[in-house]
Amino acid sequence: MALAIAEITKELESIAPKSLAYFSKDNNGLLVGDSSQKVNKVMVTLDITEDIMEYAIKSKCDLIISHHPIIFGGIDKIDTKSKTGRIIIKAIQNNISIYAAHTNLDVAWGGVNDSLAKKLGLKVTGVLDKIEASKYYKVVVFVPLDYKEKVLDAMAQQGAGNIGDYSHCTFTTLGEGTFKPLEGSNPFLGETGNLETVKEVKIESIVSSDRLGGVLSGMKNAHPYEEVAYDVLPLQNNPDVYGLGRTTVLEAPITSIELANHVKKELNCTAVKFFGDKGKKVSKVAVLGGSGGSLIKKAKKLNCHAIITSDVDYHQGQLADELDICIIDPGHYHTEVVIVEDIAQKLNKVFSGKVDFQTALNNCPYSYI
Repeated sequence: MALAIAEITKELESIAPKSLAYFSKDNNGLLVGDSSQKVNKVMVTLDITEDIMEYAIKSKCDLIISHHPIIFGGIDKIDTKSKTGRIIIKAIQNNISIYAAHTNLDVAWGGVNDSLAKKLGLKVTGVLDKIEASKYYKVVVFVPLDYKEKVLDAMAQQGAGNIGDYSHCTFTTLGEGTFKPLEGSNPFLGETGNLETVKEVKIESIVSSDRLGGVLSGMKNAHPYEEVAYDVLPLQNNPDVYGLGRTTVLEAPITSIELANHVKKELNCTAVKFFGDKGKKVSKVAVLGGSGGSLIKKAKKLNCHAIITSDVDYHQGQLADELDICIIDPGHYHTEVVIVEDIAQKLNKVFSGKVDFQTALNNCPYSYI
């Protein structure tokens, strides 16, 4: 049973809303293809290399979901002289769409950093570097009693009432609505010129800013009235805290070199870059998939004894030594590739029996000699 790409990306964006992207020029979403395209087989990967594209073609995949965008920072031309051009051309020729979830997946709960912590067996206690929380609104709409379920479901399908691990969170109140259709109106109930009283239900639900437009559109399309009475109220009690990285704790203190060896083993690295005192006892550890050298001071401020991240340079290492915080750097690839299997599993669980999600890991582009 094939599904439209839009149905799959809707689920992806409930996991990692595009509004969470912390890099203004990031390129998240559907980069190549048609959202209405029906797909049977989907490949999840970290990077779309030429080898990954060839494997997707051979495997008859219809959609590739990657963490790193194939188009990033703009391109001047699409031709066969560049790897990016060849990949995009082959995708189009073979009717393969491409979707990317990048820094939004870094920030989202259940994203890259939670996968990294889980892989390392670390208990997450908080966010390393908080970003501005999503803005939330309460949507209130008045609906004829017989249309309650239809309107409520239409709103929920667009993400209204999503709070943490719950969906369809609403409150309803029974009451009476009045209206008088004027000249030129085409009322669903009643007659022009007559004051009407109708049993109605008030539906209230919470909606994040990135889903507000879709919720209002779905609500209006499902509502029987010509003129829909509704309110949109901004909320101050934003329930979600997002941010880069995670703070974690170990079950028991160990030395930093023991932690480094644990990271090597669990992430299957041949080596890690290490800064700091190898005998230092650590129990509180920051983790940040991808480049995290800029948050060393933040990790220290939160009383972390070590940070596991990547792309740490010479001077950042000197800073860590000065601050007495250890750095374990397994490399960019190994701190992020952990998300691939987790995303495939989540999507397989949601779309079981409808679409086949498989994983393919591109080769790490660097090696230690």
